[in-house]
Amino acid sequence: MNSPKLRGLGIALGMFLAVYGPAFVAVSLTRPPVQGAIPLIIAISLAIALVLIFTLARRTAGVAEFGFSIPKFRYAGLAVLLGLPLAFAAAWLSHLFPSKAPIDTSGFAHWMLWLYFGVGASIQEEVIFRGLLQSFLEQRWMTLFLVFGASLSPAVLFAATLFGIIHLGSGPIVLAGAIVLGLVAGELRRRSGSLLPAVIVHALFNLPGLLWP
Repeated sequence: MNSPKLRGLGIALGMFLAVYGPAFVAVSLTRPPVQGAIPLIIAISLAIALVLIFTLARRTAGVAEFGFSIPKFRYAGLAVLLGLPLAFAAAWLSHLFPSKAPIDTSGFAHWMLWLYFGVGASIQEEVIFRGLLQSFLEQRWMTLFLVFGASLSPAVLFAATLFGIIHLGSGPIVLAGAIVLGLVAGELRRRSGSLLPAVIVHALFNLPGLLWP
């Protein structure tokens, strides 16, 4: 990989740390209960990601370059068609190979689970991984490679891998599921030009955990 691409990778990793670092510092300093820590992390990291996106967008064609656009209807439909079977396959595997969740959600009200993990995390993580990081790298890594006859962007692969790594504490099944989700969401984002299909497939992926916590 040549130096401009390595520089882009370094900047992307730096932005990842810049997005999440202050959120976890704030939680470590304030020490809120877990019911307060989750929305605090979501809100701070999402706000920083949006600031970075709008800052970068001033140097490009605008926020549409980062997925803030309305997709064609077929991509929203495709997100639903892919998201539901993917979600229930992941739930089935997690049932066969259970692992301890990194966060104890037993004290969460049901509405908190839906708001934080069904809506909040789906939007926040897609804005960060597919909106900010993937879009930034796609503008610098303008190459594709073939996997089983289908084209795949290295930016999609990087964002999906990083997305999987942050779920490593939940066990290998969740790690694998997160990477697959990242690849599907990333390709939907790349092909549609919009974050909306990625958010839809992500929300559907989280659905079984909300229905049967």
